[in-house]
Amino acid sequence: MFIFTCLTLVSLLVSSINSWPSGAPEKTCSTLRPVHGANVAKTLDSSPYTLTQSHQTYQPGEKVRVDLKALTGQSFKGLMIQAYDPSTDKPIGRFLPGRGLKTYDSCSSVTHTDRRGKRGAMLIWEAPKNVSGQVAFKGTVVKRFSEFYEGIKSSVAPKA
Repeated sequence: MFIFTCLTLVSLLVSSINSWPSGAPEKTCSTLRPVHGANVAKTLDSSPYTLTQSHQTYQPGEKVRVDLKALTGQSFKGLMIQAYDPSTDKPIGRFLPGRGLKTYDSCSSVTHTDRRGKRGAMLIWEAPKNVSGQVAFKGTVVKRFSEFYEGIKSSVAPKA
């Protein structure tokens, strides 16, 4: 009985630690938060990542470039980025598919498809076909299983 109880406890602990090396599941769209055991997000002021967008105002069907970059010497293994309307905080538009990316049109989000180290990701967001407005981006970046940064928000890239 003791061995059965121990095995049951171990299996419960293992099943509660979800790692998604092939990308975050769609169910994380509502929080953009990884389920990495008891690990908690690091503070944003210590984040080695930047999220920039080419512009904020869009016309129907227009594309916006979004760049996620790691500081020099840093990398990341995972990402979950969401486009949203800054006036309503609701998801809007869609990301275009890209190499190493998986998109979720249902929640205007994109995630990684492998856990290889990355120094950056270039994402392309497409505006809805029937509306103009403003867009912003937010998300979570996973450096490693025990270290991730959530609540990262985009800024508009300065004009060159």
